[in-house]
Amino acid sequence: MTTTSRREILLGLAAGAAVVPQLGGAVGSAQAASTVPMVKRDGRLTVNRERAYRLMKDAGLDAIVAAGEFNSRYLTNMRSIFADMGQAHTVIGVMPADPDAPIIAIVPAGFDIARHTQADREWPEIVTYSAAGAVESYFGRSSLALDEEVEARAPRARPAASDVELSAHEIAWQEASSALPTFTAASAELALRQVLMELGLQRGRVGMDEAATADTLVRYGWSRDRLVDAGNLFQKLRMVKSAVEIERMRIAARANADAARAMFAALQPGMTEADIQALFFAEVARRGGRPDMVVTGMVSGLRNGELVKNEPMLVDCVGRFDGYCGDFGRTLVFGTPSSNLEHRMDVLRRLVPAMFELVKPGVHYSELREQGAELVRKFGARFNVGIGPHSVGMQHTDDAARDDLPFRVRADTMLEAGMTITLDMPTIEPGWGSTHMESLILVTPDGAEWLDPYDDPLYELQA
Repeated sequence: MTTTSRREILLGLAAGAAVVPQLGGAVGSAQAASTVPMVKRDGRLTVNRERAYRLMKDAGLDAIVAAGEFNSRYLTNMRSIFADMGQAHTVIGVMPADPDAPIIAIVPAGFDIARHTQADREWPEIVTYSAAGAVESYFGRSSLALDEEVEARAPRARPAASDVELSAHEIAWQEASSALPTFTAASAELALRQVLMELGLQRGRVGMDEAATADTLVRYGWSRDRLVDAGNLFQKLRMVKSAVEIERMRIAARANADAARAMFAALQPGMTEADIQALFFAEVARRGGRPDMVVTGMVSGLRNGELVKNEPMLVDCVGRFDGYCGDFGRTLVFGTPSSNLEHRMDVLRRLVPAMFELVKPGVHYSELREQGAELVRKFGARFNVGIGPHSVGMQHTDDAARDDLPFRVRADTMLEAGMTITLDMPTIEPGWGSTHMESLILVTPDGAEWLDPYDDPLYELQA
């Protein structure tokens, strides 16, 4: 294993960010037999570095720390297997405000390191943690001396079986793991404390996205007034996408829309919400994604508990691909549209392109809502259209909040180039039905671009 001092690791004097070697290997037979293209994983780091440094400077921060699931993945390009098991704060990312200092990933030793070598991946500098050694010595103790060194338990070695040859994948895992310059701490928070100390930030102002992690640092002797709530800063950071994120959003938007359209084609009268969800979730999975949600009918559910002929309904589909969300909504009806439905679709067909032309840098959410409402009146609508612009990215709604209130109120965001948004245009009319139109939009320097193919808001399904 390469021997590198902790200070060399943390100050970036080593070789820099490690990249996992190409593993190769044949595609599995089940996947090869599928006619649906699988979304390929993009191994590059996603963080918008330039924006991060600017926001930290404006906030007077010397570093930001991400322990929450989305923010830590954003900084580190890693998601722990233990997060899949429901455990919180399993990967912690640290990004110093100094552009010459490395981003650092604090990761569980053992399984997680091997897991992250299974695909081409760019990652930051690595610090691992395991657990406290001789843990029985702490039983019955009411407190722990803060200057007492907590010995970390050595990661469990998994020796290869005797008289066998390792597979190509196993060799690649071992080589990538042994090449990582790491040190191991007794817990994620102790590793974080050591990282901040090695970076010389004992007296710095550090932005934390999770209060629980900040509280643990304070218990370890860190000064409370040096830890700043940066949860909203991370939301502001993630709203403007890096070039890597824009590419991921473009792929996610199209894959999600394809999954939704495939689900539409399989719908039949009599199906329930559970049936619809199962169909959409399966289509997302077939494309290599993780399903998030599908909303049907009146948002609270189908008016009659099942799909029925001639009743218009909205469907809103969100699948996650390579960590980023698509968001696709349309109106469905079995049979010939009624005159009332045609009137609503005529308005939407005029409203959507007109609203798209309004999307450009410098425009606020409130302006989109106000001008949208004026357009609805201009087009002679005899119904209300909800116009709800919101940001989409690692989360279905990843908007920042206002900083000046003691409770969360979404900020009246001003659009910037690099944002990925949706205009979200549902109508919900009890006793009649619902309609919808939603596709993802990239804000460009001089306007906007559809991220998934824009088509008609109405899908007429055969009963």
